Amino acid sequence: MKKLLFGIIVINLTFVSAHALTLEEKITKAHQEYAKRDAGYKSSYLPRPGKTRGDDYRNCIDKKYYRSKDPHDFCAWHAGIGKYQ
Repeated sequence: MKKLLFGIIVINLTFVSAHALTLEEKITKAHQEYAKRDAGYKSSYLPRPGKTRGDDYRNCIDKKYYRSKDPHDFCAWHAGIGKYQ
């Protein structure tokens, strides 16, 4: 029984790590969500390294996650603060 459980865990970990997204892929996914923000989509792919929403906003600006979008609008949406369009 323990061997079976161990095997299942190893297979799951292998599957998860093989399908982990790169940072660039996460940014692309976030931009897809951003395009649907009017439908209520929230940012779920970008890292949230800060302790506060303000930290997440500043990190988004610093790392240029906004790409070609308006920096304030995209990062405010990502952090879930203020008004965004």
